[in-house]
Amino acid sequence: MNSKKTRKILAVDDEQTNLILLSRLLGKMGIVVLPAKDALAGMQIAINEKPDLILLDIMMPEINGFEMCRRLKANSETSSIPVIFISAKSQTSDKIEGLEIGGVDYITKPFDMGELKARVSNTLKTLELEEKILSLANTDELTGLPNRRRFFDILERELHYVKIKNKPLAVAMIDIDHFKNVNDTYGHLDGDAVLRQMGKVLQENMYPLDVVARYGGEEFIVIMPETSLTKATQAANRLCTIIDGLQWEISNKQISVTVSIGLTGVDSKNLSDINSLVKKADTALYSAKNKGRNCVVCWEEIKDDSDNKEENVCDGTYNELQNKIVLLIKQLHQQAFGTISAFIKAMDMIIEDPYLVQHGRNVKAYSLAIAEEMELSDELKQHIGTAASLADLGKMVIPKRILKKKTPLTDVEWETVRQHPLVAAKILEHIESFDLEIQFIMHHHEKFDGSGYPNGLKGKEIPIGARILSVADAVDAMTSEREYQSAFSIEEALKEIVACSGTQFDPDIVDAFQKAYQKHKTQWPLSKQVCLSYSS
Repeated sequence: MNSKKTRKILAVDDEQTNLILLSRLLGKMGIVVLPAKDALAGMQIAINEKPDLILLDIMMPEINGFEMCRRLKANSETSSIPVIFISAKSQTSDKIEGLEIGGVDYITKPFDMGELKARVSNTLKTLELEEKILSLANTDELTGLPNRRRFFDILERELHYVKIKNKPLAVAMIDIDHFKNVNDTYGHLDGDAVLRQMGKVLQENMYPLDVVARYGGEEFIVIMPETSLTKATQAANRLCTIIDGLQWEISNKQISVTVSIGLTGVDSKNLSDINSLVKKADTALYSAKNKGRNCVVCWEEIKDDSDNKEENVCDGTYNELQNKIVLLIKQLHQQAFGTISAFIKAMDMIIEDPYLVQHGRNVKAYSLAIAEEMELSDELKQHIGTAASLADLGKMVIPKRILKKKTPLTDVEWETVRQHPLVAAKILEHIESFDLEIQFIMHHHEKFDGSGYPNGLKGKEIPIGARILSVADAVDAMTSEREYQSAFSIEEALKEIVACSGTQFDPDIVDAFQKAYQKHKTQWPLSKQVCLSYSS
């Protein structure tokens, strides 16, 4: 494996010979093997060690592998660990049962060493990809700090610890003073440079246990575990002094930057929910700004004034509330866009095949051109475009030897390829708001006559986005030069698409593609433009 992280695999089998064999094989792959001779021992190891993968025999005394898998999936501590069954039970019904209760794969004994290695490698590659994408989805792209989504996850965990450990916790909301003036005077690129520097300064000057996150815009937020309000106030005042004394260099000029900080705290005796805690810190922050900026204000010092102000909502706070709502909407939009960008960047970093990197962009362009001819809504077109960009996500776990193979694929290799829409859907299911994209990606290899995969959907049962992606994907695949394939001309590809209308493709989509082709035929195929740009 090329992963920098040392992976741990739990092998559960009542045959000592099999455990020794698995330990030797996986050890050569740089994997740490945790052996267990029965299900009870395996469950305990799974809970304590949190392995990356479990290889599970089915036929074991007392508790069989199926029952152990059910218990693993029912336990929140182990439910996300992938399970591969390795068993002498080779009936199709056994394989189906194993997959239905949560297994990700099924290998029949006696297993082939090469097949076992390939299946384990593919599962770990999928896991690695999920980890990378989740990391990107939880990280602010500009500063490298945890983003708002990740901040709330961490705060929820830390509030739980407050109750268990009986330790205090403080939260600090930090806002860069007059940041709009920086953007207006020097431009947004220099404003971004200030935000990056601020993120670094905050990380370097907070306590080791503190978690610094970017909340949105020019706002940062800090979780300070096991910190009393007194200590948090001292740290915040020290931070204000440090930032005020720094010289911030942008556009070959040195400028001064200050921050306002709002603080609040909780302990086991006065626990608060997440939203209330953040609201208190935010209220204290606005008080610090009203106080003249470049200062620290604790909510506990102003709470009586805040309560009085809330009794009168018509005292001039309308505009402030309106501005905050507008800002929140912008932040949510930026967060959604940042998540999508993270996925696309992850693909570019991991895929080494130029065709696959460009393929998603070409498919997106073809798909949107078709959607335009069909006069679909802007919202639906946006979902289709996103799905097109991410449709090949699952191919990143397919071995390169299969992707670049010049001879016909074996049945096993073909089955591996057919899994890529499901792999992509599994990766995306962990990210909110991608429900439509998941459906489009899962089913873009279905065929109009019902002979496609993975579910054999037919006609209009196939989501419209998937039907559009199917045509766009085929066009780019046919018109792209590959190691094992000469490229079709766009006219030849059009003939093939029309010939498969009603069988492989939806006739309505084919008609829309023909209309789009008439408008774009001087620029299509897009693959030829990419080749020209590479050679110039």
